[in-house]
Amino acid sequence: MNKSQWQIVLTLVFVIGIILTACSGGARTLEGDTRDAVLAYAEPMADTLLNGLFAGDYTAFATDFDEAMRKGLDEKAFTDLRQTLESRLGAFQSREVSSVLESGNYYIVVYRLRFEKDDAVTMRLVLTKTEPHLVSGLWFDSPELRKR
Repeated sequence: MNKSQWQIVLTLVFVIGIILTACSGGARTLEGDTRDAVLAYAEPMADTLLNGLFAGDYTAFATDFDEAMRKGLDEKAFTDLRQTLESRLGAFQSREVSSVLESGNYYIVVYRLRFEKDDAVTMRLVLTKTEPHLVSGLWFDSPELRKR
């Protein structure tokens, strides 16, 4: 396994750990004004990230990443992610917020993404609670992506 593959694995382990924490009893669903306040900065970050991803622009994609995300999801991993999404899911069509969670020092915004070949893709965007809010985790999941 080369260095970039290890970086992808380490990033995924980190993100999965956060998600498992979010799925445990420690996470709580945010509603009302608190949810809206998180979405006020999360939505523009998601726009920048997704626009950069689908335009093939790593700089835009990683604009709001914290240092660990920049190291774990470098340009090579970005290219691999983009190719995987495009080849397995087709063209991106839309997104909607599914839920907003709070877990420890993080907010997790769960999106439902629709693609040409799969309309049930989940994207989890993990953000730091402290300012400046930064992306510290990112995970895509769908039955199509889990196929070998």
